[in-house]
Amino acid sequence: AAALSARPQRGPPGMRQQQREARGHGACLCRASEEPAVVQGGDTILVAGATGGVGQILTKKLLQRGFHVKALSRSKQKSRELLGDAANLEHVEGDIIRKETMAGILDGVSAVCCCAGTTAFPTLRWLGDNDPEKNSFFGPRNLVELAMQSEGGMRRFVFVSSAGVKRYDQGPPYSILNAFGVLVAKEKAEDFLKQSGVPYTIVRPGRLTDAPYTSYDLNTLLKGESGTRKEVLMSVEEKLDGETSRAAVAESCLQSLLHSFMANTEFSIESVVGEGPDTDNQEWVKRFKAMA
Repeated sequence: AAALSARPQRGPPGMRQQQREARGHGACLCRASEEPAVVQGGDTILVAGATGGVGQILTKKLLQRGFHVKALSRSKQKSRELLGDAANLEHVEGDIIRKETMAGILDGVSAVCCCAGTTAFPTLRWLGDNDPEKNSFFGPRNLVELAMQSEGGMRRFVFVSSAGVKRYDQGPPYSILNAFGVLVAKEKAEDFLKQSGVPYTIVRPGRLTDAPYTSYDLNTLLKGESGTRKEVLMSVEEKLDGETSRAAVAESCLQSLLHSFMANTEFSIESVVGEGPDTDNQEWVKRFKAMA
């Protein structure tokens, strides 16, 4: 009971002010852009958390579009079982929490997608130092530090964060979700990435729906599906509360890699009723540039 009432410490006030000011990055989404793609088929993308729900979908999408993927997970065997084998897929065993296990992991890598995550409340997934602070802050911070040292410079770092990272002090539901500090940890990871100098895109989905069900939440128990909610609603403000399809999150990550105007941006995303952009690049561009 004591743990539930203890509220984790937030970052320095100045850092939170920088986050609020950073919302202005959305203004750049209204400019037309004919700049070359950030990455293209044949480039190597590292997917951290590749055996998780979003990570699995994103890895398969990247492979289908001709990218070379380094699928990073704690178990190469599990990665192979879930993702199979392909000529453009490399299964890499390492732990983002332990930097010593990632030597040379970014060699030849053009961009990073960090989809790693753990449960907000104590479960077996916390075993092996996989609690929110270590998984959602220390781990991403380690990856960002490696990206900062990358030869030739990292072209993009996409970080999958969460709805509620700016609202956990405003009462339920996010104050409850943050009882063990998961939103504080993700907020600190966002801060570190934004101040790193590495071109970034931060994606903030709501509660995840659709297979593969890898979380320990209500949607996993009930096998929540998006159904007719194929459209995506996105905002540069951290204000959306709806559920988000894992496939939509994965596609938004991939699309963020393709467009140079998405550098140094952050957005919330939820699934709503409608046909949606699916995998159409231009349809995603329209929605990115319409974000407010």
